[in-house]
Amino acid sequence: MNHQILTLLILSLLGKTLFAQEKGKQLDSLVIQKSLQSIRTAIQEKYVYPDKALLITNFLTSQYKLGKYSQLTSLKELADNLTEDIHSIQNDKHLRIVYDIKLEQDIIHFNNSQEGKKEITELDISNEKSQNFFFRKLEILPSNIGYIEFTNFALPSEEAKKTIRSAIQFLSHTDALIIDLRNNRGGSGKSNNLLGYFFKEKTKTGRSFNRLTNTWTENFVAPADFFLDIPVYVLTSKRTFSAAEGFAYILQNQHNAVVIGEPTSGGAHLTRSFSLGNGLVGFIPYLRSENEKTHTDWEGTGVIPEIRTEAKNALLFAHNKLLENKLKNANENEKSKIQWLINYNQSKTATIALDSAKLARFTGRFAEFEITKQGTNLYFRDVNQSNKTPFQMTPISLTLFQVGEDYQVEFMNESGGQFQSINLSWSDGWAEKIDKKP
Repeated sequence: MNHQILTLLILSLLGKTLFAQEKGKQLDSLVIQKSLQSIRTAIQEKYVYPDKALLITNFLTSQYKLGKYSQLTSLKELADNLTEDIHSIQNDKHLRIVYDIKLEQDIIHFNNSQEGKKEITELDISNEKSQNFFFRKLEILPSNIGYIEFTNFALPSEEAKKTIRSAIQFLSHTDALIIDLRNNRGGSGKSNNLLGYFFKEKTKTGRSFNRLTNTWTENFVAPADFFLDIPVYVLTSKRTFSAAEGFAYILQNQHNAVVIGEPTSGGAHLTRSFSLGNGLVGFIPYLRSENEKTHTDWEGTGVIPEIRTEAKNALLFAHNKLLENKLKNANENEKSKIQWLINYNQSKTATIALDSAKLARFTGRFAEFEITKQGTNLYFRDVNQSNKTPFQMTPISLTLFQVGEDYQVEFMNESGGQFQSINLSWSDGWAEKIDKKP
């Protein structure tokens, strides 16, 4: 019995060793050669820049002849190495090779018949529907500013179109709109379903060259069934990519929106996936656009914001810009409310450094409110609410502070090294001047 167990263990270990050796075996040279030929053909026939396609494929051939790929042990390694070499010649973020057997099977199924195409498309739309067509947040920000965030552009479908319309309809009575594309990675290039709400009439936005058909096509945005005639700000980051960049680029260059944030990724070309055999798939850009105003696109450069700021602060920055615009035409009561909101937003990003040696000039009792210092911070409390923890005061300027979510305190009338009064204000516009107790 013991001999049988020992024999089984030896066979098991031997099998694992043999499997590991097989798994680590170098790729067959014929597989590499055929894969490379398939990739060369696909890039030369389909890549949007024919001259660049020739440079890329010549370089891949030279690397093959130098034996760069001969020591590779898997098709995934081959795909990764080829992509790296492609990007060393042409830094097109859409152009890449991947190893994905399931994806290649889906591509073949999609291309083989209308039934296959319909089946795959319906499955994709069903998956998008389960994700609410990528809409993550709709919100009315303070002072009636609309906010919308979505992380992808859905495939064109009736259900997606209805969802887009419902989202825009919800925000249609706001005074301005912020569209958040900071985490949007692109998706379908058919973004006109959304663009149409920002155009009053049919507008030519440029033209596109399709390498697969070698034809130019003029591009237009058709207006939707209603026009959103309000200021629009678009938020971007270095993650904003592809169709999301195209959306921002069109609105920016048609002067229909202001872009705020960071320059985007810089992937402008429309891309399709192609079966290359042996589980390899090529993502190959086949279509490029020329904007009507700039006569180019954002490939490699990204969309450059009119107002640059860190992505993490872009929403607060955009909200404040819109509030500052509203402030110009507001009545006195509204001005107080709007200014309070501007101050509040500034408190979230302010980096005011107070001189800890001079904090004592802020301290004291102002009616029922007491201000104390602890270490390098000031604290605010209502003495009638002794059971509550004092609020740490966040400096907005050298004399203005945010206190929790409810108050702002401005120190005034400095005399003898002490502030003698404060102006306490609330978000509803109410303010009260309070003198310091002797």
